[in-house]
Amino acid sequence: MPSQCYRCQEFYHHSRLCNRAPKCLKCSGSHLTADCKKSTKSPAKCANCGGPHPANFSGCPSNPVNRKQQKKQPNKNIWTEKAKELAQKSTPLQQKPSYAAAVGNNTPSKINTFDAKSIMQQMALMMT
Repeated sequence: MPSQCYRCQEFYHHSRLCNRAPKCLKCSGSHLTADCKKSTKSPAKCANCGGPHPANFSGCPSNPVNRKQQKKQPNKNIWTEKAKELAQKSTPLQQKPSYAAAVGNNTPSKINTFDAKSIMQQMALMMT
């Protein structure tokens, strides 16, 4: 619950620092609550909203805790709009061939096969 001034009944400041005109907690009159002449039988009147309750009632609609913040929803999602624009502008991507298709189409022109004998002959030539 936010702090409430006991001099003017407004929220978010203290009565020691308040220079505003006083308002009664019980009857919303322009006097301090200690000077109120309201009887206990007469209904209370809120100094903030004018409702039938004292100004320090926690369920008061003027209490900042009870006010719901109305956030304005954007008309459109800018990220979705940008994605749509990019999708329309971009050229269709070429589909990559599957691994099987890529390997199946490639026939090597020369197959390098080595056996142990030919490798030993080549190494012998390099060492001499």
